[in-house]
Formats: sequence, C-alpha cells, structure tokens
Amino acid sequence: MAKVVITMTDTGRGLDVQCRVEPEEKDSERVQMVAAAVGYGLAGHVNQKIRDAIAKKEKTNVH
Repeated sequence: MAKVVITMTDTGRGLDVQCRVEPEEKDSERVQMVAAAVGYGLAGHVNQKIRDAIAKKEKTNVH
C-alpha cells in the first residue's frame, strides 16, 4: 500500500509544505503510478488550503 505523506515545517519565512509518495516494495506498478498522480494532485490542494488558512482573518462583530 503506497502512502502519500504531507509534511509541514515552520521556517523563518513561513511554512514549508512537502507532499511525497512512499511506495512499498510489493506495490504493483499501477498502484505506484496512481499514488504518484494522487500525491501530485494533492500538493496543489494542500498548498491552497494552507494559504487560505493563513490569510483568513478572524471575524469581528461590532454592535
């Protein structure tokens, strides 16, 4: 079973986000290919979600 691993590291200028695929030796070539496609696709979505979370400002209600 291939795994898609997402790591986030706090750096001086922000966050470093890495998305990598860790295939196992017994995985078929098809499983490795699909896992790589999923991992590459997730990288863009994860980066956008992180940007949205950082840019999101708290809502304040003034009465």
